[in-house]
Amino acid sequence: MDRQVLVFINPISGKGRARTLASDILQYAKTIGVGCVVVEPENADLVLPDLAKALLVNRFDALIAIGGDGLVHQAIQIIAASHTPIYVVPAGTGNDFARSNKLLETNPSEIFNTIYGRSPATIDVGQISHANGTRMFAQILSTGFDAQVNERANRNEIVAGKMKYNFATAAVLPKFKAINYELEIDGVLRKLPAMLVAIANGATYGGGMQLCPMANRHDGLLDVMILHPVSKLELIKVFPKVYSGRHVTHPAVEFIQARKIKVAAKTVAYADGERIGELPITVEIAPQSLLTWVSEG
Repeated sequence: MDRQVLVFINPISGKGRARTLASDILQYAKTIGVGCVVVEPENADLVLPDLAKALLVNRFDALIAIGGDGLVHQAIQIIAASHTPIYVVPAGTGNDFARSNKLLETNPSEIFNTIYGRSPATIDVGQISHANGTRMFAQILSTGFDAQVNERANRNEIVAGKMKYNFATAAVLPKFKAINYELEIDGVLRKLPAMLVAIANGATYGGGMQLCPMANRHDGLLDVMILHPVSKLELIKVFPKVYSGRHVTHPAVEFIQARKIKVAAKTVAYADGERIGELPITVEIAPQSLLTWVSEG
């Protein structure tokens, strides 16, 4: 077969919905004469080796990633260098990468019409350098209050879904204090306390939360959001406004655009919802590094 795609599945995404969507996609691909190679890793440690192995021995017209933002985060570590375009079929909790592409299609015929009927676009990605190496991210890297909530939620093996983040927020908030940050933003050093510092390539995270609504994945810049110290009561008031983007006018919120940011503090970083590790880290833009399909509408 001349036409061939790589299908990358997170089998537990959407409580099994990813597997159902994959089955429909594979069946439809067969009817239109598109060959499929499936990568469904048995555990997280095999994700990158399995993807790398598949891309080493075959050339694909696209990687169809069926899952959420965590799956996308894993995929771009490999496919950015291979120049294989990625089409994301949203089947996770957040689906912010697919939302930013304005492509939330799960119908197999529409998916293949896009892949074989339109050219992919190039977008920027963020690149993180940290103690354990380097990683790319597609949407938003967060540190501070939101990252600590994520950290606490990941320890909860009893409650699932978004409810575990509500429990984690209630646990973190009473003890949370502003964090002392040292930021070097395009060579300019700043030392300041903040409730959180986030670095955005895309506008949303956490299932549509518009943390940096002005972020543009085509402008060669990262958007830094700083939430300066506020009371816990004010934090409770401000944070829900992130869902609508209305937080941007709050006097404690600051936005800066930059190409390279060094961040040091006693806290942890998450990107695309995935744990990166303890700070310090260096984050920089990698312009036009990823091929993907973006809605023309």
